[in-house]
Amino acid sequence: MKLAKQTATQRTVEIIQEGIKAGTYPVGQALPGQRVLAQELGVGRQAIREAISALEGLGFISVEAGRGTFVVQPDESGARWRFASQYTLDDVYAVRAALESLSVQLIAVKVPLAKINSLDTLVDQLEAAVDDGNLAAMSKADSQFHRKLAELSGNPLLLEILDTFNMVMTESKSIAFLDTPETNHRSVVAEHRSIVASLKKNDPEAASSDMKTHIVNAQKRAHRVRKKSAI
Repeated sequence: MKLAKQTATQRTVEIIQEGIKAGTYPVGQALPGQRVLAQELGVGRQAIREAISALEGLGFISVEAGRGTFVVQPDESGARWRFASQYTLDDVYAVRAALESLSVQLIAVKVPLAKINSLDTLVDQLEAAVDDGNLAAMSKADSQFHRKLAELSGNPLLLEILDTFNMVMTESKSIAFLDTPETNHRSVVAEHRSIVASLKKNDPEAASSDMKTHIVNAQKRAHRVRKKSAI
């Protein structure tokens, strides 16, 4: 049931994103209300709410209290960190570095190669999204990759922590993807492939180091976006 909800949300994100690109939802105009969108797209209100949250994190829309939800250019949204009253970006990246380096260490010492090889497909999907310049698809593939690592770790508490704070984690990564030069997106793909390569060698230290490097680089990308939005 959980998987179905995620699929509906992602489908909704992609449909709205395509509508924005096609001009169905013009920049500067308000999106239809949630009830209308749910009817138009044939999904539940929960999927609409989650899609709007994801698109706001990606910088495609801006939710203005009392006015509505407006379409914006990604570089005009200000890459707003909506959890600033609770956590700084550095707080989130510090926790991610600790938890996700643990994930790969556990995988490297006990997960069969056949299961590790399944990660290649997710990295391929990320690379295809980069080729298409599709921010929503990049975010989706990246989230699936990191969640798969938590699953493969075999530690249910680790997976539960990541799922509980999924929205916070996802938005921190989405902001990093707004660091738009193509070379930066290519670097993300290379970092993911490096992590997988170390896992295939059953090298927990190398996998942990690769993951920490990836998280630090993502943190730098997110801060560059935030710095630009403040100018």
